[in-house]
Amino acid sequence: MERLLVFSDLHGYLSAWLTVRALASPGDAVAIAGDLFDTRYGNYNDPDFAPDQIRSTIADLDFKLFCIYGNCDVEGFFKGFSHELSFKAFDKTIFMHHGHKDTLMIPQGTDIIIQGHTHLPQLEKTQNYIHLNPGSIAVPRNGMPTFAVIDSNSVSLMALSGEKLASLNF
Repeated sequence: MERLLVFSDLHGYLSAWLTVRALASPGDAVAIAGDLFDTRYGNYNDPDFAPDQIRSTIADLDFKLFCIYGNCDVEGFFKGFSHELSFKAFDKTIFMHHGHKDTLMIPQGTDIIIQGHTHLPQLEKTQNYIHLNPGSIAVPRNGMPTFAVIDSNSVSLMALSGEKLASLNF
C-alpha cells in the first residue's frame, strides 16, 4: 500500500463516502474508525443519509478497507466488522477502536492507536504510541472537515481542503 487514509464518523452520509472513494487511489488502503453507517440514530429525513447505498458499494472498492463498528452502527446492518481491530501497515502495528468504550486492552507492540467518536482531530505522540483521531469529514465538531494520512514515514492530519494541519514522523 502507498498510503493509509484514515476517516471516522461518516454517519451514513453518502457525500462523505463518495469523498472517501474519490480521495483513495488503487494503491491506497482506507481505515474507517467507526460510525460509517449510523443505522442506530441516523437522520433518515436527510436526503444525503444513505447507508444502504454505502453498503451496496463496499464489495466493489478498488482499495483495501479496514473498518470497525462505532457506537452508532448496528452490527446486523453490515456483518463482518468488529469493535476493534489490529493490523500492520508500513511495518507498524495499528490498533483501531472507535473510542466510546472506557476499558480497552491495547495489544502489546502497538505503535499507532486510531480512534474516532469525538469528531475532533487529534495527533500526538506519547511515550509508547502515536495517538490519532482523524476527526470527521461529515459532521466535524470544530467546523473543519478532517481526515488523516499514514505513509511509510509519517502520520498527517489533513483538512479536507488539502491543508496539512499536523504531522509526526516515525
